[in-house]
Amino acid sequence: MTRFRLELATAIALLSTSLMLSPRSIAASPQSLANSHSEFCSEVQRRLVDTTLPITNVLEKDYEAFKLSKPAVSPLRTHQYVVRNERLDILQISCKTKTADHLRSAHGATAARDPALKPRACSDIHRAMVLDIWQSMGPGERASAKIRPAQVMLQTDQLSYTGSSWIKTKAEASLGADAKLRLRASALFAEWEDWRWKVMPQSWRGNHYCHLVSPEEIRRRMLTGS
Repeated sequence: MTRFRLELATAIALLSTSLMLSPRSIAASPQSLANSHSEFCSEVQRRLVDTTLPITNVLEKDYEAFKLSKPAVSPLRTHQYVVRNERLDILQISCKTKTADHLRSAHGATAARDPALKPRACSDIHRAMVLDIWQSMGPGERASAKIRPAQVMLQTDQLSYTGSSWIKTKAEASLGADAKLRLRASALFAEWEDWRWKVMPQSWRGNHYCHLVSPEEIRRRMLTGS
């Protein structure tokens, strides 16, 4: 009987612990960037700033609506838009996210990565995408792939300083004469605490935008070498 009571007490304690899990910890489960999905930009947000805050990701169907949209810091909200070709293949994913310093300002010091660390760039997301894509490939695909991760060159982000200029740019993927795949993201980055932007409207500050080559396009190019 004593042993039964002990096991019951342990089970109750474990159940209580699981019920006490906050939305932050539930929302923190990582998702792959090997393919496009409805939470792609929320995962981009997590990887850019190492946050475990719950995130609402808004899928914009219309580019005009996406152009006017703004991410929100509390509650945390991101916006996502995909660009397709005439065959409906996804070529680009555009994400509007918040900066780490804005999250720390709104939610506390542990809401995002340490301020002593260098902010991550959209090119870091391209790196994560390449690694996730390679990890998702089967042995046969890896063996036949024309471009391996070491042959992917990540170029410095093309940086815009206004939303109107960023929205006109796009991510780029190109194959060089050296048979290496070059990926270049287009970004807007304006930290919340940056003194240069203190005179700007609050809706403009604390934002990090990325135009990214889609994982489907990167995968196709890695497999075909074209």
